[in-house]
Amino acid sequence: MLSVRHPLNLSTCAIVALTTACLFSSNAQASQITLTSNSSVSGNSIRDNANSATNNTVSLSSNTLEIDWNGLSVNSAALTVDNKPQKATNLVIGFSDKADSVKIATWTLVPSGINVEAELNQDKLTFQFNLPSNIQVKRSQPVELAWFDLAEKQTQTLFLPFSEGMRVPTDNKLWGSYLVDNHSGSNTTQDLKMPFWTVQQNNHFISYQMVNATNNQLLFSNASSDSSSNSKTKIDMKASHQFTMLNQSQPFIVRITLGESWLDGAKHYRDWRIENDLSETLVAKQKRNPDVSKLIGASHVYLFGKDPLSIQDVSDWWRLKTWYLEGSKLSVSSEAKRELSSLSKGKDWFSQYHKQLLLDSISQSLQVLYPVGNPTLENNTIKAQYKAAQDKKNWLLEHASPYLNSSQTWGQALSSDMVANLNKAGLNKLWLGFDNWMPAFYQPNAVAMAKQSGYLVGTYDSYNTAIPAKLNDNWLTAQLPEPMRQSCAIELADGSLKKGFRGNGFYLNPNCYLEYVKQRAQDIMRFGNFNSLFLDVDATAMAREDYSGSIDSHSNSNGNGNGNGNTNESDMLSGFNNRMQWLSEQPSLVLGSEDGNSLTTKGIVFAHGLETVGFGWTDKDMKENRQSPYYLGRWYPDHKPDFFFKPAEVKEPYKALLFSPQYRIPLYQAVFHDEVINTHHWHSDSLKLTNVRANRDLTAMLYNTPAMVHLTRDEALSSSSPRIKALKHYQDGFEPMHEQLWDKQLVDFDWLDKSGDVQQTEFSNGSKIIANFSNKTFHHDNIDIAALSVRAILANGQIVDWQSTYH
Repeated sequence: MLSVRHPLNLSTCAIVALTTACLFSSNAQASQITLTSNSSVSGNSIRDNANSATNNTVSLSSNTLEIDWNGLSVNSAALTVDNKPQKATNLVIGFSDKADSVKIATWTLVPSGINVEAELNQDKLTFQFNLPSNIQVKRSQPVELAWFDLAEKQTQTLFLPFSEGMRVPTDNKLWGSYLVDNHSGSNTTQDLKMPFWTVQQNNHFISYQMVNATNNQLLFSNASSDSSSNSKTKIDMKASHQFTMLNQSQPFIVRITLGESWLDGAKHYRDWRIENDLSETLVAKQKRNPDVSKLIGASHVYLFGKDPLSIQDVSDWWRLKTWYLEGSKLSVSSEAKRELSSLSKGKDWFSQYHKQLLLDSISQSLQVLYPVGNPTLENNTIKAQYKAAQDKKNWLLEHASPYLNSSQTWGQALSSDMVANLNKAGLNKLWLGFDNWMPAFYQPNAVAMAKQSGYLVGTYDSYNTAIPAKLNDNWLTAQLPEPMRQSCAIELADGSLKKGFRGNGFYLNPNCYLEYVKQRAQDIMRFGNFNSLFLDVDATAMAREDYSGSIDSHSNSNGNGNGNGNTNESDMLSGFNNRMQWLSEQPSLVLGSEDGNSLTTKGIVFAHGLETVGFGWTDKDMKENRQSPYYLGRWYPDHKPDFFFKPAEVKEPYKALLFSPQYRIPLYQAVFHDEVINTHHWHSDSLKLTNVRANRDLTAMLYNTPAMVHLTRDEALSSSSPRIKALKHYQDGFEPMHEQLWDKQLVDFDWLDKSGDVQQTEFSNGSKIIANFSNKTFHHDNIDIAALSVRAILANGQIVDWQSTYH
C-alpha cells in the first residue's frame, strides 16, 4: 500500500526544472496538471528523448479528475464529494522521493478537505485519497467520493469480472439493460469477483484496479453518445468510494494501467498480487498437502441425501410397511399413517412416492427415538450426531434387517455399490462432496472405499448464518449456539441486525467465537473421516461493516478489530481469510469454498461458483412457474431436490448474455489458473441447463476448468448410468489437459474468427486449446476442428480432441 509521501516543493522543483530533468507543468487557474515520464537520456538525442517522454504523458484536472493519458480518455469529469463539486488547493508537483523518474502531484479538495496524491511511475498511474483525521464521520452518514465516470463516447467494450469474465460491447442495448437491472449498485468485494475492470478504446486497453477494494460502489446507466436525434445509446459506468466511521483512516487507492490486449488488466492484477505476497500457487499448496494432487484432472461431484437408507436398500417393501406401522413401536407421523396404511399387497401399487415416504418416515421416527440436543459453546453436538447415527443404524439392524439388504451396502448419498460403479466406469479422480455430513456418519465404510479409490471426499459446511433452535433441524450448518447467534450477529450502520440466508436467523461476524468454529470443523472432519472440506460463503468476499462492538470480547482468538470492537470491511475479509488459512493447515484437509473471490483465497485449493454464477433470482418463470421450461425446480425431495437435478432451459436474455462465447473472457483464469481450481456454482451443474450445455462444456475445456455433476444413489445404479457416463466423457477430455496445465498460467486468449465462434487459449508452457462453438468444421493451420469440439495442442506433443455430446 502506498504511504503518504512528501514531494519536492514548487520552488525547489522550479530550480530542478532548469536542468530539464523535471518534466511537469501546472496551470493554477485551470487546475490542469501534466505528468510526463522521465526516461533516461543516456546518449539519445533531445528529439528521441522528447518522443520517449511524449509516449507517457498524463493530463488531468485536479478539480474534476478528468484524465487524458497519451490521447486516451481515461476518465470523464467525475469528481464530487457528497454530490458537491470540489476545487483544488495547495497544489504541489515534483518528484517522488523513491525515484527521479516518478512524477507526483498532491492537492487538497475543498470544501471536503480530502487530500489527493497522483503519481505517474512509468506505466502506472496511481491515485491516493485520504480523509484527514480531524474530520469525524458519523455512523450513518459516510463521506462519498465519486471519482470515476466512463468516457462512454470513446469506449467500445467493457471487460468486467462479475463472473469468470464478461465482455460487454458498450453499444449493446441488451447488455445495457442487464447491467442496469442486475449490477448497478454492485460492490467491488463480493459482486465484482476481482477488484478491477478494463475498458477498450480502439486498440488500447485501460485497466482500473481498486487497491482498496472495500466500500466501493459501481453504477450503470444508459447514455446517448451525442445530442443528435440519431445518436446511439451507450452504456455508462460510474464508481464511488465511501469513507465510513470504521474505515476513515484507510486511504482509498486506485491504480490505472494501459495495455494492448484483452487480458492486460488481469495480468497487471496478477502481478500486483504476486508483488504483494498475496498469491500462493497450487504447487506450493501441493507441497504442504500432497492430497492436492487428487484434484488434478478431477471432476467435482455433489452427493445428495441425509438419511441412513435409500430405496435400493430395501428387499421387501410390503413387510417393511407392515412392520413399521404395526410392529416397530416407533412414533409414526399422521401423514405416513394416512398415505401408507390403506395400501394393500396384490391390490395397490407401491409407488416410488410411497417408498420414499416410508423411508423418510422411518428416518423421522428414529430422530425422535435418538434425539440430539441443541449445540452449546461447550458442546457442538457433532460427536452426539455421530453416536446417534450409529444407534439408528444398529437399531435398524436389530429390528428391520429381515426387510433390508446387507447393511454394508446401505447408503443414501454414497454406498459401497456406488463407489464400485464409479471405479468400474474408469473414473480415476473425483472430488465427492456431501451436501450434509450425516450420510458419512452412517456409512464410514463407503467413505473409506472412496478414499481408497483415490478420491477426495468432503462435506459442505458453513458458519455464516445462525438460526433459532427448531426453525429448520435439517439445516445442520446453521445450528449454532444461541450466544453466537445473538452476540456475533452483524449490526448494520442503521442499528438493525443483518438477516441471514433467505432471511433466516442472522449473518455472523467471522472474527467471533473462532475457537468454536475450529473445533466443530475438526470434529466434522474426524467423525466423517473426510479428507476435504467445502466451506460455504467464506471465499465470496462478503464483506460488511459490523457496528456491534462485541467482537473483542467474543473473538476467542487474536482476531481483528479497530480498537473499539467494531469491524470494518477489511477486518471482515481478514476474518474469512484467517479462518480458511487455519483450516487449510490442518492435516489431510484439502479446502475449497464458494466463488473464490480474489480478496478471499487464503488456503483454498478449489472453488465453486465463478464458471457459472447464479442468475435470474427474481424471475418468476425460473422460480415459480412449474409449467415453464425455464423452471429450475423445487427444493424437494430432500434426498434429490428437483432444483439440482431437473433439466431446465435458460431463457433470454440470460442465454445470450451469460452463455454466448462472444461475451465470455477468461479474466479469472488469467489470474488464478495455477492458484485456484474453479468450476460451476452447485445450483447449475454441467448437466442442468440443457440449451446452453454445449457452450458451457466447450468453455470449461477451453479455460481448462473441471466439470461438475450431481449424483444420487439412483443416478449411479450402474457404471453406464447417464450421469456416470457423462463424468467419464468429461474426464476423457479434461484429465489429459489438466495434467499438463494445472500448474501453468493462462497467458493469452484470442478469437480465431471474426465472430468469436472459434476461440483459443494459450498457457505458459506453450500449450494451446482451441474451441469451436459453431455447428460446422473449422479449418486452422492445416487442422480441422469439428463442430462443437475442442482440440488441445499440448507442449509435450500430445493432441487431445474432445466433442460435447449435447447438441
